[in-house]
Amino acid sequence: MTRKKKTRTEKTIGAAKKPLLKQSERIKDNSKKKGKGRPSGAKANIDGVKVKKTRSSSNSASELDSRVGSKKAIELVPSQTPKNLQPKVVVKKAKPTPTLSIEQQLAQVENDERLNNLLDALDEGNEISAKDQAYIDHQTAKHQKLLAQIDDAEANEEDKKEAWEELDSSEFDEFKS
Repeated sequence: MTRKKKTRTEKTIGAAKKPLLKQSERIKDNSKKKGKGRPSGAKANIDGVKVKKTRSSSNSASELDSRVGSKKAIELVPSQTPKNLQPKVVVKKAKPTPTLSIEQQLAQVENDERLNNLLDALDEGNEISAKDQAYIDHQTAKHQKLLAQIDDAEANEEDKKEAWEELDSSEFDEFKS
């Protein structure tokens, strides 16, 4: 048997490699690549385009100003004229309402002309609006409440008198000496 020498080159199994490029083709261009995203100064130039200023007319200057927001000038140094710092809202002081005693309030309700006129109209059989009926209900409820308060006050005074009378009774005479 004859012996076969092995070779260094083998038959390709996969896809063939691309041939090497020439040196002139391998040199990269020094040109700038097109960037991604917005250009620099994107906050100032909202459209992403730099605005060229022209010297022609003043109207074109306002058209070229692409800033967003107020263009009102801001004072860097405070002005010499003092500003009026008075409050705009005027507070009205509430007038203190004099507190009436229960008897005075009761007399006021009983002498109310509007209430008396409405009650007379009801007695005659006339119809009354809902607003007037609500007024009558409110005033009669107030009248009943005041009467109950007066009865409670009188009952409390009577209870106090009875309590003192019990203390002054003869039952406790034997303990006094």
